[in-house]
Amino acid sequence: MVLGNPQMVRWGVLGTGRIIGKAGTALKQSRNGVWLGVAGRQEESGRLAAERYDVPRAYATYGELLADPEIDAVYIALLNHLHYEWAIKACEAGKHVLVEKPFALNASEARQMAEAAQKHGVLLKEARVWLHYDGIAEIRKLLSDGTIGEWIHGRGHYSFIPDVASSRWNASWGGGALYDIGCYLVSWAGYFTGEEPEAAEAGAWLHPVHGVDSRFVGTLYFPQGKTVQIETFFDVAQGAYFELLGTQGKLRVDFRATTEVLEVVCTLNGGTPRVWPMNRIEPFKRQAESFAEAVLNARAGETRPAIAEALGYTLQQARVMDALLEAAERKCRVVV
Repeated sequence: MVLGNPQMVRWGVLGTGRIIGKAGTALKQSRNGVWLGVAGRQEESGRLAAERYDVPRAYATYGELLADPEIDAVYIALLNHLHYEWAIKACEAGKHVLVEKPFALNASEARQMAEAAQKHGVLLKEARVWLHYDGIAEIRKLLSDGTIGEWIHGRGHYSFIPDVASSRWNASWGGGALYDIGCYLVSWAGYFTGEEPEAAEAGAWLHPVHGVDSRFVGTLYFPQGKTVQIETFFDVAQGAYFELLGTQGKLRVDFRATTEVLEVVCTLNGGTPRVWPMNRIEPFKRQAESFAEAVLNARAGETRPAIAEALGYTLQQARVMDALLEAAERKCRVVV
């Protein structure tokens, strides 16, 4: 590893949770980046992660990693409630930042993160790894080409049962079904329809022990009477799909995963499904390479409109999430 290679982005990872088994491994495999350092909540967790993944540097604190002048970009894989604080601190330290979902816990936090990136001249992006799945671009093209005519109604579903000790059950850490998996559905609604909702209605059931939404169902209202319903559950077996009904047909996308393999399955008008299988690391590798390419282009003085566009979409998604939460709390329709 040549640390001074101007064609390689040197990554630091904040967080030592399960996600870095895929995302961190992807950094090591990427063609234009190296995983230089890692920091956890305790010094010991950072050291153990560095040993497990053969990372050269372990830091005693998150701040120590950010102070390392040889770190170019930071991947934030922290608990949800820590994204805002450490993304801003990373921007202030002059690091480019890739933030795990959910980007922030509300639109105000998201806006302040974006402002910090602009102020300090760094790139900031939400890690939406599903954009790098095989088949996603082809499916969107089918829709934009009018394969099902004009879309009029959509439905998104995501469910699984978290471990009893999962951070997803901790309200103070930004837990709950909407933040953890509902953010995918909001994102899919915007991506596959190519439109933005105007208003939202929602209902949530709070777990009697943990106090987080373990069931969250919402309706997004789009122009011309179009709607998308989303449903997220922490007490239903694992499943994830998005479907759109159009004036000339119906398209459904299923996301199926094991520990080793992910499949994107597209079914058009109930016909024979088309399946795109891939290993679990590859999409994370593509995501890392895409962000690193933007960093290298910025280093060369080139513009990065794709990053700005992606951040704009993330800010819009945060506003939609706010509207859904407010609608569930007030039990009324809320304008986005």
